[in-house]
Amino acid sequence: MIKKIKLIVIIFIIILFSFFYFAYIKQIGKNDYCLTGAFLADRPTRKEIKEFQNNYGKKPYLVMVFIDWENFIERSVYQDIFAAGSVPFVTWEPWQAETKEGIDFDQILSGEYDQYITNFIERITKFKKPVFLRFAHEANGNWYPWAGKKVGAAKLIAVQRYLKDLAERQGPNQIKWVFSVNWQDIPADKDNFFMNYYPGKDYVDYFGIDGYNWGDTQEWSHWMEFAEIFKDPYQIITSETNKPVIISEFGSAQSGGDKAEWIKNTFKTIKKMKRVKGFVLFNLDKEAAWRFRPQSAAGKQLKKGLNNSYFKESLKGE
Repeated sequence: MIKKIKLIVIIFIIILFSFFYFAYIKQIGKNDYCLTGAFLADRPTRKEIKEFQNNYGKKPYLVMVFIDWENFIERSVYQDIFAAGSVPFVTWEPWQAETKEGIDFDQILSGEYDQYITNFIERITKFKKPVFLRFAHEANGNWYPWAGKKVGAAKLIAVQRYLKDLAERQGPNQIKWVFSVNWQDIPADKDNFFMNYYPGKDYVDYFGIDGYNWGDTQEWSHWMEFAEIFKDPYQIITSETNKPVIISEFGSAQSGGDKAEWIKNTFKTIKKMKRVKGFVLFNLDKEAAWRFRPQSAAGKQLKKGLNNSYFKESLKGE
């Protein structure tokens, strides 16, 4: 009788352990993913999103849109992105893009732009859907008027906090705030360390990193693997914060190496970076031939990589 009871207890323990083990494995699987994303056009439409899906097998969940100060993204752009089952990834640039004149951050902090900011946020929140919003990206570079070395770390942090606080006072919203830096501090001195501009955990939902393989298209550039570009900032971010990471801009030039092999290795690397929960592929020719042409070896490899279930085109079922 005692032996029988012991056997029943052992079987019960095994069943109980199995239940919790598989529940744990299932939960791990839910958190094990990376959202797809892309920059397709200055004003992306549902047609461009569908073309990306047709060309590469999955639609981009995150669709990048750039907008400069005192302007608004057209309602039709938001509508098209949402209608495609995607989410806007808005890059809000504090300058006049045409003249490249920066905005006075003191005027923002004094309340001079409160009405514009309020209207901007209202146009986002009225859809009652998630929108990723990154302000003043790549401040650790020296090419924008909002560079941290130009405006100062304290003021840059103050403005980021001011914007989010103002948005929160308008009521509940589904804005995902992205703090996004360049992969490399330029200039590379301690005063320009990208973490100096971090506004704090209460003001950031995702930590973004931008980086490109320029190949040999520039005098100063050489072919770089994805891991070479993103490894160091990723390690710093994941050791100093608990925030999920988005590769908020990335791409590869055509010249200087094997682009198909590059994207193949990129997907392998991203899967090892478990805190990377999304990426935005710059898939439009601009300063270099960034686009992955669908019928090229690189385009076919992009499609093959995206076919992996790790890379999601939506969060349904997660």
